[in-house]
Amino acid sequence: MFGKKKTKTPQTERKLTPWEKAQRVQKNSGNQNQKKTEKAQHHSFKFLNSRKKRIFVFGGTLIVLIVGGYLVSPLSKVETIKVSGNTHFSTAQIKEIGNIHKNDWIFPYLMGNRDKSKQVYKKQPKLLSYQVHRHGFNTLKITVKENMVAGLVFRNQKYYTILDNGKVIKKSTTQPSGDYPVFKNFHKTSVLNALLTQFKQLPPVVRSGISEIDYAPSKDNPNRLHLYMNDGNEVYAILPTFAAKMKYYPQMAADMKQSGVIDLEVGAYSYPFKNKSDETVKNSYNNSSTSKNSVSTVNGSSSTSGSSSSNSGYETSNSSSSGNTSSSSTSTVQATN
Repeated sequence: MFGKKKTKTPQTERKLTPWEKAQRVQKNSGNQNQKKTEKAQHHSFKFLNSRKKRIFVFGGTLIVLIVGGYLVSPLSKVETIKVSGNTHFSTAQIKEIGNIHKNDWIFPYLMGNRDKSKQVYKKQPKLLSYQVHRHGFNTLKITVKENMVAGLVFRNQKYYTILDNGKVIKKSTTQPSGDYPVFKNFHKTSVLNALLTQFKQLPPVVRSGISEIDYAPSKDNPNRLHLYMNDGNEVYAILPTFAAKMKYYPQMAADMKQSGVIDLEVGAYSYPFKNKSDETVKNSYNNSSTSKNSVSTVNGSSSTSGSSSSNSGYETSNSSSSGNTSSSSTSTVQATN
């Protein structure tokens, strides 16, 4: 009973019923069909992968050929450069300042406009704005805005160029240029900047007609300006109303019969030089009669009568040979070696 191993009795294979035979045949047929389907899908996926690879290789090769062809073609280089907005700078100077030349690569400008204002201003303060625009495939247009030269500041016996925005160029000269006015006695930066603010508002014809502007404050007027014009006239004005009144200078000068003074401090009126104060007349006479190693005494008398007439919003003084007021003065002049 104990220690004996059980032995399996051999089982005889039972014959399948017709229904079981049919089920087994159907099952074997289904397995074969599934294997065929899996095999077909595998071959299809493999074929698709190889097709994608071919498309990718073909597309990449095409792109390389297009880019290579573009690089060697003239379309990749700057062909034409147009410049606008320049007045005092030539087209060649504008190109050189921005380091833009013909046959340069066009790639830096393919994405749109480029602003080189900051880097250009450091190199050339006379240029406030420097914009580069691309037109078409290989045409560039440079648009600049110049920082106009206002005049020359006289300091320490030297002349320095000053721009409209108050920037003073460090390079100096010992002789002024006849193209720009000279600003004298402007020792305070605040006063000079206030003048430039007014000066920029003047019409070009008035700006070009000014030879010199002196800051000449008095006890009664700390903002007094004394101007010397290229046409020989002199103008007295005050800083706050300088631009508002000086824009009428061409009309006032045209109404004057001879060179003289236009006073814009209070109102606006003019008078010829011979009607100026005795001191001014004597100084003018002395300057013309002074000679080396000579001493002369000038006794003079003058008489004036004032009559004024209204013209275009300002008064003009006229002189007559007979007067109600007479004055005499004596001036001694000694020439110096």
